[in-house]
Amino acid sequence: MKQQLSIQQRLRVRFPELVSERLLLRKIESKDCDTLFQFVTDPLVGQHMSFQSDTLLFPERLYRYFEESYRSLRDLHFAMIWRDTGEVVGICSLQQWSTQAGKARLGYLVSPSFWNLGIATEAAGMVLDFGVNTLGIHEVEARCAVDNPASERVLQKLGLSFRAYVGNTVGYRGESEDHNRLKVYSLIKTSDLLHK
Repeated sequence: MKQQLSIQQRLRVRFPELVSERLLLRKIESKDCDTLFQFVTDPLVGQHMSFQSDTLLFPERLYRYFEESYRSLRDLHFAMIWRDTGEVVGICSLQQWSTQAGKARLGYLVSPSFWNLGIATEAAGMVLDFGVNTLGIHEVEARCAVDNPASERVLQKLGLSFRAYVGNTVGYRGESEDHNRLKVYSLIKTSDLLHK
């Protein structure tokens, strides 16, 4: 009798690719990191994200961070690829994934040249669906800065509900006073989510 692999074992053997009409979401490769490094060090993007500063020293360090997350499977990072050109346009992630608790945190960033095209919503929707329906995650949390209404709209479009304000303890680097507070959104899996 052949033993079935756990979801973690299957992810290690073959990281999934998620596809929509405009996007391919796949494992981050070393060739992506120069472009991703440009995104995460861009002040327009950086003010809304929480990478630790030692992760951002140079592209190779950023790649090592992604490789370590794939080994541990604590975070599942997908490169967002614009299918028309093959260009890397962002990252979408399930972070702090706990198989025991069935929880994860959703995160995303998009190149400023691709803002306002609905890409974050499209990618995050695919990753959210994968997390709930394939990984068995039943509770997803996401955070956005109070002064980032575009990200908040993404979370609302995905069906996440506002839960609370929390202090900014994760290193968002925005300049405004509102950046000292984050909005926490979450989605708790119900039968309704499965039929969207």
